[in-house]
Amino acid sequence: MSMKTPRGILGQAGPLMLGRGGATVLGFALPLILTRLLPQADFGTYKQVWLVVTTACFMLQLGISQSLYYFVPRRDGRKLAWLTQSSVSLVMLGAVCAAGLYAARFLVAKQFGNPELAGYGVSMALIALFTIAAAPLEITLTAEGRVKTAAWVIFLSDAVRVGASVVPLVLGLGLKGFFWAYVLHGAVRFGLQCWFFFQRGRPEIDWKLWREQLAYALPFGAAVLVDIPQRTFHQWAVGWSVDPAAFAIYAQGCFQAPIVNLLYSPISDVLQVRLAEPGGSEHRVHLFHDANLRLAAVFFPFTAGMVAAASLFVPALFTHLYDPSVPIFRVAILMTPFSALPLDGVLRALNQTRYMFRLFVWRLVVTVATVLIGLKLLGTIGAISGYAVAEAAMRVVMLARVRRELGVTWREVLPWRQLSVIATASLVACAPALVVARMASVSPRPFLPLCVAGLLYCLVYLACIAMVPGEGTATARIRRVLLGPAPAAAM
Repeated sequence: MSMKTPRGILGQAGPLMLGRGGATVLGFALPLILTRLLPQADFGTYKQVWLVVTTACFMLQLGISQSLYYFVPRRDGRKLAWLTQSSVSLVMLGAVCAAGLYAARFLVAKQFGNPELAGYGVSMALIALFTIAAAPLEITLTAEGRVKTAAWVIFLSDAVRVGASVVPLVLGLGLKGFFWAYVLHGAVRFGLQCWFFFQRGRPEIDWKLWREQLAYALPFGAAVLVDIPQRTFHQWAVGWSVDPAAFAIYAQGCFQAPIVNLLYSPISDVLQVRLAEPGGSEHRVHLFHDANLRLAAVFFPFTAGMVAAASLFVPALFTHLYDPSVPIFRVAILMTPFSALPLDGVLRALNQTRYMFRLFVWRLVVTVATVLIGLKLLGTIGAISGYAVAEAAMRVVMLARVRRELGVTWREVLPWRQLSVIATASLVACAPALVVARMASVSPRPFLPLCVAGLLYCLVYLACIAMVPGEGTATARIRRVLLGPAPAAAM
């Protein structure tokens, strides 16, 4: 009998992470440049515009682009139908979103107490149109198994975006030029999406398959309709309560380090594809554990290190003007370990989109209550704390559902022993980073102390992992924790 351990999630997701890594290096520089080129009030306006556009774009895809992760890997010979139906649907939804944003531009400006927002109505509408219409670009390539091509598209797309958006600022064209550069970037992405689409063959529509696709996508899309407002509600609540400069302080405190999306998105996407493939159900628990450990090995130490060195990290990136963001950043970063649980990808792969909708409705209700109470009692730090409490509670509920769907006990649903080793090493490694941060937090040049703190943290973390009892050399044990065990040979 032939037995073979399935290929590790990290191995298949590796090219995607490299592509996102290159894009991250470029994209990470953008907020650093903007905080130095724009006055704080203008930077706050940029964050408000971007909050409006991204919220609308993620909500109005209605799960249709994500449905390709479920249907394309089935290899049922109907790929062109799935792709055509997704593309047509998303172009129409993009047009609806664009019209809605343009029509609501004055209302949005009034709600934020920032009249300047109305002047960006046309560019907001066009960015939304092209973003939604081009959404299947990387998703389709990944679902087809063309992971390296998807990685290149991700990297080059962000390279064009960052380069094109900085040029107008350098030329003195201000935020208007900046957002029109984003429109150009979106148009290029949509053109590339069309080129890839027609390379695959002629468009094909099957009304029965379209109904099947919508039956899968719309419950998930409905879940996203409440998930995105839940994730951004704390920003909306604060944005409605403070001026643009104060919102800039809060927004930078909520800064999400790119490493989260860099690792989570490709691993979660590949996990969903692997679970949807023929025979994927036989290795569900193994695949879930593999994805969880690869994420935890980075997210646990990253969180601990960022909390320890926050007083260096924020001014190093955004200058000491944003020092008031440090307490908010510490609370926001504490949610990162929950990203080590790729729960939504598992639930989508198991066709639990209706359950996700019900859960996300409750999560929105809980979030609204906790954020408003926190904002009322403690101000902006209370808003982010309320969001963190609601997010943590709902992730535990999602894990309980995954446990039932996988048919395992609480003891079996996660690799608890390995996770405890990673968590302990992450906490121990905080000691030298805390010392450096306390000594240099008021330094006019905090970047060098931040690098020293980071280096010491990594050395202590890796040393702790190396000292864990186990087979092989210290290097082999470190590799096993970070990258997973080597694939087993066929028997």
